[in-house]
Amino acid sequence: MAKIPVRFKRVAAAFDEVVRARPCDSWESESSTELSDADLSDLVNSFLEEERVGVEEEMVEDEGGDVERETDGDLIGRRESYCSDSETKEALRSLLGDEASDDAVEKIRAETELACRHIGSGSSSKGFKRRLMNRLRERGFDAGLCKSRWGKTNKRSIPGDYEYVDVNIVGTRYVVEVFLAGEFEIARATKDYISLLEEFPPIFVGKQEELKQIVRIMSRAMKGSMKSVEMHVPPWRRNSYMQAKWFGSYKRTTSAAPPRKESERGAGFAGERLPEMILLVG
Repeated sequence: MAKIPVRFKRVAAAFDEVVRARPCDSWESESSTELSDADLSDLVNSFLEEERVGVEEEMVEDEGGDVERETDGDLIGRRESYCSDSETKEALRSLLGDEASDDAVEKIRAETELACRHIGSGSSSKGFKRRLMNRLRERGFDAGLCKSRWGKTNKRSIPGDYEYVDVNIVGTRYVVEVFLAGEFEIARATKDYISLLEEFPPIFVGKQEELKQIVRIMSRAMKGSMKSVEMHVPPWRRNSYMQAKWFGSYKRTTSAAPPRKESERGAGFAGERLPEMILLVG
């Protein structure tokens, strides 16, 4: 049997990761289109460019030797970078467990569970997050549908977009995600990495600071898992890309219906356009 070249395997892995990444980024965006050949080419070329640059550019120590700086701008504490698998799991468990919850989290989670029974639990279906937001608003929560979008910041990064639901309670913002673990699924995951995914609850409700720590932990774990099976970490699986989903500039809407194109919007009295409830943040 002919031996499959390593480069071919890595190209195949790049396509596999593209398939995993794209539906999660924009499956619910009304303006999203099918992934084009050019998009696939750009993503895979970016993947291969990262591989060509090599490991030596992925990490640069500062003079004090206390901080590791990845080329995409992420700062990771040296102590965190060398946590054992058990320490990583314990840190994740402390952020996802019941002990991290408060009364507001419990109320939002309970209503989200009821909403999923009412609207269905197909979190990857088109319009699911908008229906979830509508249901939470009907139950008296200040819920919104947030659409984040980010551009290409350097030659090795890629643009993207994402949608998620948030709830504001007395000045505190909570992020609501059904099947958050799905955002961290990767190809050829190790057993240790899979065990981390199993720590995630079906419904995540948490503050931004908590989610930011979770993303950092999982991004580091993804990198370790992929490199252990000789897969290079693609740009859409780096911490900066993952953080941009929830912590970059975003547009928040509380409208029950998705925004229509300008040509399709109905006119109000005297030909005036009907306003949409949209808030730009960031």
